[in-house]
Amino acid sequence: MPIELKKHPETELEYFEVIEGVGGMSWRLNHDLSDGRINDPKGEVSQSITYCQVLLETLVGEVCEKFGVIHPKDCPKRSFEDIRDDVPVPPAPEGKIYYWDWYEKWKRESYSKEYEGLICSACPFSEGLERMMALGGPIPCGKWSGSLYHLHAPYICGLITYQDWTESQLYVAILTEHGIEALEAFRAKLKELQPDSAECQSVAP
Repeated sequence: MPIELKKHPETELEYFEVIEGVGGMSWRLNHDLSDGRINDPKGEVSQSITYCQVLLETLVGEVCEKFGVIHPKDCPKRSFEDIRDDVPVPPAPEGKIYYWDWYEKWKRESYSKEYEGLICSACPFSEGLERMMALGGPIPCGKWSGSLYHLHAPYICGLITYQDWTESQLYVAILTEHGIEALEAFRAKLKELQPDSAECQSVAP
């Protein structure tokens, strides 16, 4: 069945996030279909992949038209020798930006927004935004064995939710390994992200 957007993107960040989401969905469906992890006797999965590709082409075209982005097919092509010798790409015309430069710019913006909204951004055990981008989304926790894809709530550490640490254990570990300033920064971020229980009580019926 066709892939339909609940809300059409308007801002550059929204366009990036929809393009990223649709592209990821298309890749996963195609990968699972190729590996035989899903069956497609009626061709519905293949049809969904086609719809994703058409939608992606439409969205990329809109980005180029609305935001002065040079379409991927019109971007300079680099040979193996150019890449090997680190030959720079000619600058884009004034007021324009190459698509993949646009993509990387808003990828960083999107990941930064997500990362700053997590308690992990103030945790000394986190390996940072660059690591999160390199991993392609998983939370870069240095105390986690494996891949941590989300938190139960943005202000609750995954070690507490999923690995049975207590809040006290977490605080002691931060204090012991990184000192009081790191712990204070962590608790300040926690206060910033945590819902205000007093305010919630004041408006409760």
